[in-house]
Parts: sequence; structure tokens; C-alpha cells
Amino acid sequence: MPEEGEVCTKMAKNGSFGNVWQSYVLAFTNYFSKPYICSHITQLMKIKYSVTAVLMATTISLIAQNPAPTPAPFKPVSIPDTSSYNVDHKMKDAFIGLGFVMGPSDFRAKVRYGTSREFIIGAGFGYKFVKWNGIGIDIYYKSTGYFLTQDSNKILPNTIQHNSEKISLDNFGGLVFDRFTFGKLFFDGGFYYDWAFYTKHIAWDNYTVANGSGGSSTKAIDRQLVFLNPSNYGLMFRLGNPNGASFYFNYRMSNVFKSGSIYPELPPYVIGITIGLHS
Repeated sequence: MPEEGEVCTKMAKNGSFGNVWQSYVLAFTNYFSKPYICSHITQLMKIKYSVTAVLMATTISLIAQNPAPTPAPFKPVSIPDTSSYNVDHKMKDAFIGLGFVMGPSDFRAKVRYGTSREFIIGAGFGYKFVKWNGIGIDIYYKSTGYFLTQDSNKILPNTIQHNSEKISLDNFGGLVFDRFTFGKLFFDGGFYYDWAFYTKHIAWDNYTVANGSGGSSTKAIDRQLVFLNPSNYGLMFRLGNPNGASFYFNYRMSNVFKSGSIYPELPPYVIGITIGLHS
């Protein structure tokens, strides 16, 4: 029997080497077509399917034990509380106060500071555009008394000296103001107009000896003075607590005396304090 090498040499010489490869392929196919080979492949496929089934079961079990996180329940967007933005448009005023005359005075009609004073009482209403701003109107009664220094320079209303003397104006007035509120304070700025419905010149005299009527003192009143203007106007400013005390400042822009009067003008300022409601 020839050796394998000799056979291959002969095949190469005879040109039949390709037939050998065909023989090998045929032999390989016949080998794997044998029943015992097919049974091995079938067993391997079963193992493969079994392993795949186990892996799938394990995966499903793990997923069941660790479910995906459920999304948070939907929460509707809450509507902001706007109650703090609500504005009570009504404004109310009620006040009573006392002020003192300030400012320069001519030596011929020099006033006594601290004694010259003003009393005021009034009420009003207004409208708020926003929480911190609004406009309003006040109606009031005001009495202002200018006490005069008694010396040789005095000419108002004459040169006669008394123990005490004053020019008094009783007024009904109105104020239109613009109010600003900040924190626990308020500030008003406005224009006022007064009608001097009742004016007086009052003089007090004391006697060491009883007078002809047997009196030791007299009080003389001259009413409705013709040399005073029947009205006056100016600016008013207030600052204070809306439900308590507040300061006010008046600046009279008009003259107390009529045009052409010989009397020097009286001080234009009043600084005072009021107690009341300004809300």
C-alpha cells in the first residue's frame, strides 16, 4: 500500500489534487451526518435553550423585585396668595391738635412766641390708589391767636399798651393733600384755604385802683376787624403715626392784612402736633 506522501505526489503529478479535497469534504459531511453526532448537537441545543430560559427567568425576577420608580404624583401649581396686595381704597381722617406761631416778626408788631398759638380740629376722607399713596380732603375749624409784645414800638392796632393783647382769627378751612405711607409712618403734603369768619382784637387791663365802673380788670373786644383779609391760604405738611401723634407744619403764603394796610405782616409759620386717625 503506497504511503500518503507518495499518493499526494502522484496526485500532484497527475493533476488530481483537487479530487482529494473533494474526498475530504465528503468524508467530513458523512461524519457529522452520523446519528451519534446529530444527537450530540441536539443535546447542546437543549442546554443552550435551558440556559437561555434560566437567564430570562432570573432577569424577570430581578425586574419584579426592583421596579422602576413611579413618577411623583402631579401637583397642581398653587395660586399665590394675593390677599396682601388687596387695597382698601378708603382713607379716613380725624384729628385734634395744637400749634405755635413761628417765623420772623416786625418790631412794630412783634409777637410773643410760645404764647401765640393755634388750635385745630377736623376730619376728612380720601381715596387710595395703592397701599402707599392716595389723595384726600380735610375740613377743619382753626383758631389762631397772635399775642403782641407791649412796648413803645407797637403800632398794631394802635400804640396803646395793655397788660395783654392779641389779634385772633377763627377759621373754617379745607385741605387737599397727597398722602404717602411707608412702614408705620405717613407723610402728607397739601394746599389749604381758610375763611376767617370771625376776627377779634382783644385787650386785657388790670388796675391797682378800681376803675370808674368799680372793676379791677377789664377785657375789651373789637370784633370783625376791617383791616384783616377775610381768607388766607398756604401749604401744610404732616408726618407721624397713622393712629397716633403726628407733627404738622403750616406755611401761610397770603398776607393777613389787606393790601394797603399800614401794619407789618405777622409770622407765616405754625409748627404743631396733632393726635388722631390718618389711615
